[in-house]
Amino acid sequence: MAEEYAYMAVWLLGLFGIVGTVSAYVAIFVKKDSLSYDQTHVWRRKLPPEAKKK
Repeated sequence: MAEEYAYMAVWLLGLFGIVGTVSAYVAIFVKKDSLSYDQTHVWRRKLPPEAKKK
């Protein structure tokens, strides 16, 4: 029975590690995302130079 608990603990630690890593990278992506980047590269709009500096 203790062996099953050990396997469950290892699997849960691995799962939470993966979920935590993905969450951290998504948070970094959201923090660095900007409207000017989207307008320039996703929507392919031409922006004035002062809008790109922000």
